[in-house]
Amino acid sequence: MTIDTAQDLLRTALMTGFVIAAPVLGAVLLVSLVVNVLQTMTQLHDHALSFVPRLLATGLVLLLLLPWILGRVSEYATEVYRSAGHGP
Repeated sequence: MTIDTAQDLLRTALMTGFVIAAPVLGAVLLVSLVVNVLQTMTQLHDHALSFVPRLLATGLVLLLLLPWILGRVSEYATEVYRSAGHGP
């Protein structure tokens, strides 16, 4: 494996990680924004009230996107295997 190949694999790994994390982080950001606006409007500031919805949103998004995430990781693993000279 050459240095260029290793750099390409690392770049692809980072991009794959960013693409996989983006929907989850976006959902958490949206839920946090809504909860914070509601807490500001009601003047009820409890840490548990902001933590639980974010936790539920994260779990729901991960559950819904699990097939897509596994597909992306599988594609990356196949690419790594092929670039190492083991695949067709």
